[in-house]
Amino acid sequence: MKKYNKVVVVGRANVGKSTLFNRLSSDVKSLVLDYVGVTRDFLRDTVSWNNRTFELIDTGGIQLTKSQDPLTEQVRLRALEMLQEAAVVVFVCDAAVGITTEDQAIARVIHKLEKPTLLLLNKCDVKVAQDNLLNFEKLGFKNMIEVSAQHGTGTSLLLDEILDRLPKETAQEEEKPEFNIVLLGKPNVGKSSLMNLLMDEERTLVADIPGTTREAITDKISFYRETIQVTDTAGVRRRRSVDETIEEMMVKSSLQAVRDADVVLLLIDCDETKLSQQELKLASFVFETGKALLLVKNKQDLLDDEKKDLWKFNLEPYEYLLKKLETITVSCKTGHNIGKLLPLITKIWQRYQFHLPMSEITTLFKNTLERTPLIRNTQRLKVYSAKQVAQKPPTIRLNVNNAQWFESSQLSFFENLLRKNYELKSIPVKFIVKQVKPY
Repeated sequence: MKKYNKVVVVGRANVGKSTLFNRLSSDVKSLVLDYVGVTRDFLRDTVSWNNRTFELIDTGGIQLTKSQDPLTEQVRLRALEMLQEAAVVVFVCDAAVGITTEDQAIARVIHKLEKPTLLLLNKCDVKVAQDNLLNFEKLGFKNMIEVSAQHGTGTSLLLDEILDRLPKETAQEEEKPEFNIVLLGKPNVGKSSLMNLLMDEERTLVADIPGTTREAITDKISFYRETIQVTDTAGVRRRRSVDETIEEMMVKSSLQAVRDADVVLLLIDCDETKLSQQELKLASFVFETGKALLLVKNKQDLLDDEKKDLWKFNLEPYEYLLKKLETITVSCKTGHNIGKLLPLITKIWQRYQFHLPMSEITTLFKNTLERTPLIRNTQRLKVYSAKQVAQKPPTIRLNVNNAQWFESSQLSFFENLLRKNYELKSIPVKFIVKQVKPY
């Protein structure tokens, strides 16, 4: 994959970094709330301006003193690491508040790095900010830009100034991913650990605390010369457990990531020995949204013989769903079966875009109805022809004698026929029913 120069946005917590990132980013969106420490993982997206492209990185609110809290310390170290890799630093301060001791401490760190730096004075649309502007000269940066990230004021000038400071040698247009993978599941089932294993780096924060990942974190990997986009989502809890604004936004972010996905990996915890109602609802949501679904049972290292028997017993009521899905048991801790994941995901992706020949499925449906007629109001249901009209997911149009007779149970009959005759595990199938006159 092509690499771009990194433009890193830093600053103390709650000065508007995420709002600025959302203003400049075309795809990735960061959570924005008036809370300290909303952004934990760093977010990145490619930004193109005047025929040049760079990678924009939004860090968590940078702290310079070592923290006793392991998660806060990971955020701090990650932000400092990103600064080391930056081609250009965008240092964001809150002009409405004025200079703080934290701003001064961050400025000293940036000066030591000797990186091209733009001092961004945010919230300049607020009247009190104008009285504070001259004071920011004390931070020692030649290039100060006044903006309002919320309203977009000054962002064009900012982009021009960034390009002026980037090295002239920039990467070519980024390779478009072949397909998108999304990691979905309840909090603390191992999504971030799996993301890091797939990326082969500490891409997302990992801690034994539910809610560690707050935003949908997206990155790209290469597998057999294909570029694949991978997104780690925030853990989705039951609705009655979601009682904070930030959690509501996390859930919306996760479900939107599913809508943008091609293949969804639903992670569950082997140690729980059963599927929860929340996990069943998530699986149904993925299929109803028309996305391919792989069930990944993580924490295999905790699975003993007794728990295996419990799993087998507890899954029997859900056979109707599980027989449609590929399932793999892994351990992010020991690496068990991790090497089998991407080949299986690629196989599912190939099925997802599979094309079913019209003549074959028409003959299949007609012959089956001859042998096993479906009756409604003493009348036989007839399929005159069947044609696949879309891929991703496979969508079949049925030309029939009476569209009202083809309800969910009848369509399940045809879906099961397709699954019996074609390899469609993990793939949803959709039908469009059209009433036509007999040929």
